[in-house]
Amino acid sequence: MKGSARTLTHKMAIHTTIASVFVAAVVAVGPPALAGLGPAAAHATPRAALKTTTIRVSTHNSRYVLSARIAPRGVVIFQIKNPASQPHDLNIKGQTSKLLTTGQSTTLRVTFLRTGRYPYKDTFDHHAQFGCRGVLTIS
Repeated sequence: MKGSARTLTHKMAIHTTIASVFVAAVVAVGPPALAGLGPAAAHATPRAALKTTTIRVSTHNSRYVLSARIAPRGVVIFQIKNPASQPHDLNIKGQTSKLLTTGQSTTLRVTFLRTGRYPYKDTFDHHAQFGCRGVLTIS
């Protein structure tokens, strides 16, 4: 055998040995022990443990009525109803619900990863300056 053929044969033997050792390790340890190594393990994502809170919001011509003004960190689902005679929306943390006319309702889902105070307001037709605003506290 010439030098390059001998080197190629030697490299193939090393690769075969490495593959055999890996297979033996998987058989000895078992697939369940290796299951947590994958990047898609559901328990590894921090968002999977987030608490979900629902807050009901009723709009009025110059104010909002919320079922709670304090919520834990996590996902907050705002269930918004507009019984008022004027259109209203809800804006919080850079997200805005659709504009609701009288009798309409919608939901707005917002994730709060940090505690703090988050102002909310109505972005339609200067309603915020007339009182359609407030602060939600995330604890």
